[in-house]
Amino acid sequence: MPDGWEASWNQMAPRPSPRDRLHDALLDLCFERGFTRIDLGALLARAEVDRATFAGEFADLEGCFLAVFRAEVESYRREARPLAQTGSWRERVRARAYALYRFLAADQRRGRFVLVDSRAAGERTLLFAGQLIDELFDLIDGGRGELADPDSLTRATAESIGGGMFNQLYAILGRGAALPPEGEIVPQLMYSVVLPYLGPVAARQELEIPPPPIAAEPRSLGAPRG
Repeated sequence: MPDGWEASWNQMAPRPSPRDRLHDALLDLCFERGFTRIDLGALLARAEVDRATFAGEFADLEGCFLAVFRAEVESYRREARPLAQTGSWRERVRARAYALYRFLAADQRRGRFVLVDSRAAGERTLLFAGQLIDELFDLIDGGRGELADPDSLTRATAESIGGGMFNQLYAILGRGAALPPEGEIVPQLMYSVVLPYLGPVAARQELEIPPPPIAAEPRSLGAPRG
């Protein structure tokens, strides 16, 4: 590559929109400080956006967080939704588990933002996050259809398993650590999911099943990182 080519290309490339710059700056600041330690001035300075432009997009900082959170979750849903529509119950859950892991692990900023900072970002974000969590609970609860007596377990089983999965990921990301390799953590999570519905033999099989191939890397919707 000729000297100076990359710098010239960057100068020619259009600048990300104010909304995209706010998106990327919020991910950065939440990762560096946590949402509760961010004020609007810091966000505007990092994004190089003035208050009037911000006010044209969002009512307040929590509204900005919710918009970024929605955009990130919808990018995950586009990747994951088709995976839960084909195959056996355990295959659908496994595909969704790997999709969620890869979505969170692809960008450490995003993982912390979605699982950690969202808990401090206000009621509107918590309600929207609850929809994502309920989707996972519904998928896990489909395991009752594998039982001879579906009524022998209740939805509370799925909620307990799914809640444990989220709490484990939250604990890792909340202390600023990177997620373990997918081949370590996802099979363990799948063991916990499969055990009450299909029994110990099927659960142990999950520990030996390799990760599915990666079709495409999930990407943040914010501005590209240089």
